[in-house]
Amino acid sequence: MRLDYLKAAFWAGLDVRGLGRLPVNALAVLGFVILGFGHPGFWLLGAGLEAGFLAVLATHPRFQRVIDAQRNRLAAGEAAGGRRELAARLPPDAQHRLAILEAKSARALDAAREAQADSYDLASRRDAFEHLTWIYLKLLVAHNQLQSTQAVANERELKSKIADLERETAAAGDASAALRQSQSATLALLRQRLENLARCAKTLKEVDSDLARIEAQVDLALESAGVQGGGAATAATLELASESLAEGLDYGDLGGQVAALDEVYAAPPPSRQRI
Repeated sequence: MRLDYLKAAFWAGLDVRGLGRLPVNALAVLGFVILGFGHPGFWLLGAGLEAGFLAVLATHPRFQRVIDAQRNRLAAGEAAGGRRELAARLPPDAQHRLAILEAKSARALDAAREAQADSYDLASRRDAFEHLTWIYLKLLVAHNQLQSTQAVANERELKSKIADLERETAAAGDASAALRQSQSATLALLRQRLENLARCAKTLKEVDSDLARIEAQVDLALESAGVQGGGAATAATLELASESLAEGLDYGDLGGQVAALDEVYAAPPPSRQRI
């Protein structure tokens, strides 16, 4: 039995008009505690009743689904705030791309509602768009990080430095061992930087392709949103397509925020839980 279920069961209460929510169970426990000072038997009776109440309520599937839904809604709100914070740290052009994708996703959901899609289908589509938009934001963050890496390194300049140092090393036949060792170490570092820059360029092309792929998927979903019977297939396609994207990328100093939000989006979507 999870501790959060027990805690929620202990503080279970009722909404009373004019008074707000009253923690009925906690007040009952307090009452037995007070009565126990008059006769210790009330403490034993209260402990037994409370143990039974908590055991029944905290293990009830419906109660657990309610608590899970509340926790997921809270996590979703925190995730939305975290996403907005991440997006605000992107350059204007990336923010514009994200805004366009979000607008198209919203239009696709509106079209599905107008086509009278059932509630489960709408929830599936909403969860799929939500997850895919998160992947898109992560790709934009990684794209910005890769561009920042390229900005501090110039391929032509690195190649020129390597060529100059290679010629200098070859010409200095009578150089000391310490100098040769230093030049060799410098060459190794410059070559490593050049390799990193090449990998950066390759990854940047892959991220550009993934961003374009998501944009095309959302465009297709928008075009298919009003098609009768196409909803479930659209949601499944969006979810499947997002599984292999944005893995193993470098998010720079935003990596901690991305990892924290990833944990939220890894949780089961609350919108499809039946309470």
